[in-house]
This record gives sequence, C-alpha cells and structure tokens, in this order.
Amino acid sequence: MNKILYVQMAALAIVAVLCAAISGMSGFWSALAGGLSYLLPSAVAVLLLKLFKPYPHLAGKIFLLGEGLKVTLALVLMIVIFAVWHETLKFLPYIAGLFVVSHLVFLALLRVRDYGR
Repeated sequence: MNKILYVQMAALAIVAVLCAAISGMSGFWSALAGGLSYLLPSAVAVLLLKLFKPYPHLAGKIFLLGEGLKVTLALVLMIVIFAVWHETLKFLPYIAGLFVVSHLVFLALLRVRDYGR
C-alpha cells in the first residue's frame, strides 16, 4: 500500500510541473491542491489499515471504514479548497491533479492479460 502512495506522489509531481509549464504557478498550485485532496485521505486509509493489521478478523470492516473515510475526507478537502481558494484556483489543473492521483491505482493495477483466468 505504501508503494502506491509513492507512485501517486511522483505522478502528482510530474503533473504539477506540467501544469506549471502550461499555466504558470497558479496551475502548479491548483494541480497540487487537486492531487493532495485525494492523496491525503488515501494516506489516512493506508494508516488505518496498518494500525489494524494485527487484527485480521477486523480486516473487512476496517477496509470498508477506511474507504468510506477516504471518500468523506476527499469530499471535505475539495469543498474546503474551493471555498477558500475559489478566486484563483484553475479548474483544469485541479482536475488533472485529482484525476491522476485518484485513477493511478486503476492504471497501475490494471492487468488485462489476467482477466478471465
């Protein structure tokens, strides 16, 4: 689980630099805010899973709790970011950062050759 967080951070850094090259420093900060609004809740969910690793009988419940917490925290962070930073936030870099971090798990774990086996 830690490995995917590191990959998400690296992908976010690349997207933030690309957005900075295209739309300046406000694009960089917007992409960073978008990615962090999903990366931080993911880190909390991973921490929760690690804390309860010694209790395998709770694994299913903790996973569901972690995913629910991740979605809720991501939504709260998005609302806070838009409420505080709505005047200077650039929407497309924000969505690019959010999309790369949130969907990288699917792209990294996608193994088409293993489907149907």
